[in-house]
Amino acid sequence: MKDIHTERSSPGRIPILSPTVHCVSMTALVYLRSSFGFVFLRPKSVFFAFSWAFLLFVIFAHYYPNLWREYWAICVLGTGTIALYWLHLLVAFTRELYRAGEHDHYSGTSHALRIMQRFGLGSAVTEKNIHLWGEPVLVLVTSGVFRLAFAETHLSAWLVFVAACMVCKEAMNYWTDVRRDKIKEDMIRDAEEQAGTLPDNHPTAEIPKPTRKAAVERQRDSRSADETARERRFAELLRLRQPYSLDKAEENYVTLVRLEHPDTHKNSPESNARTAELNEAIEFFRQKLAAESLLTPYFEMLASLTNQLLMNLKIAARGG
Repeated sequence: MKDIHTERSSPGRIPILSPTVHCVSMTALVYLRSSFGFVFLRPKSVFFAFSWAFLLFVIFAHYYPNLWREYWAICVLGTGTIALYWLHLLVAFTRELYRAGEHDHYSGTSHALRIMQRFGLGSAVTEKNIHLWGEPVLVLVTSGVFRLAFAETHLSAWLVFVAACMVCKEAMNYWTDVRRDKIKEDMIRDAEEQAGTLPDNHPTAEIPKPTRKAAVERQRDSRSADETARERRFAELLRLRQPYSLDKAEENYVTLVRLEHPDTHKNSPESNARTAELNEAIEFFRQKLAAESLLTPYFEMLASLTNQLLMNLKIAARGG
């Protein structure tokens, strides 16, 4: 006997943790995979800011030999990461224009898997093992090579951190897949049980099976339309206008909750429903705008590095 309270949804992304693990993992994934989905290369604003700041650091380190000798490996690898990321993004953008792109959230095809497929060894299980264990181990081996062969401590420590983030990312993806499959199985079992309660002479219509491409396109369009509709509805509830700001959303939320709180309306059903909608709306924008809110201190550091670089260039020019 099942006790069904509400309709279940698949596990979603973990606020703050998922974007952080994703961004750190991408510094290695751009070397290990290709053919990414367009949305998988998000958030573009974060990668743009990091790219600009890192290039400023490379230029700054180039003018100081001692600093360059200490961080040359990170500078070289980081510059390659930036170039590969923007190349992957350009390829994904071009494929979108020609309607030939992968699924928006496709995590890319591993180069190791491509090599194995040439010998007829690739499979879905193999791909999962490569993503979960093979690629992180390869990053760890690379870290050991830099540490033992080149005595490079900074880059090797970063690669160990990247490998740990890659394992966490793929473990979360694996758990999401397990839960999604379980939910689908429960839905099929419930449908079969309901069908078993119908009379034998009850007419049933045969539902044609959609093709994989049609199913993916329909799922993508439905998800995009639902997400846009939810965002618009929640923005109206919180009285927000584009571009959205997390600070403004929090400010409006506090004001509206005070006005609609059940304590001020004798705990009426309408005020309870309105407060619940406001809580749902602010949680939506907290998850959506959490990564963007992390950029504020980073842009301050970016401005400081830019001013320092310009000052050093002026001093170097006067000295010349």
